[in-house]
Amino acid sequence: MKKLAAILLLTLSLGGCAFLQNAYSVATGASVTPQQAYIAANAFDTVEASATQYLQLPACGATASKLCRTSAGVTAVVKAIRIGRQARNSLEAAVTSSNGAPVSASLYAALTAQTSTLQSIISSYNIGQ
Repeated sequence: MKKLAAILLLTLSLGGCAFLQNAYSVATGASVTPQQAYIAANAFDTVEASATQYLQLPACGATASKLCRTSAGVTAVVKAIRIGRQARNSLEAAVTSSNGAPVSASLYAALTAQTSTLQSIISSYNIGQ
């Protein structure tokens, strides 16, 4: 009983956490509107465009300027973009097939999580700064 009380207190104290809110939405079968889905898709597209610019830089080397791409950076960016595109395409397909009805929040959560991942990669490699 004490463990259950501790878990309940911990859950309530973290109630503002976005992860828990997304998890709750997914668990309860919540949905998002097509407008929210398209906003999330557009947000991913914007972050993806910045990350794509990084891929067009020259490779780092002895003769490269400060503006260059690393092998590790390319790997991280490409992986995040591919996963994000799959999430975006799944969400957009669900919106298209729903004929204006709300769609599953789990698809939305997957895309927003991947957008956050890509933003983190952009920050860690100083892309666009």
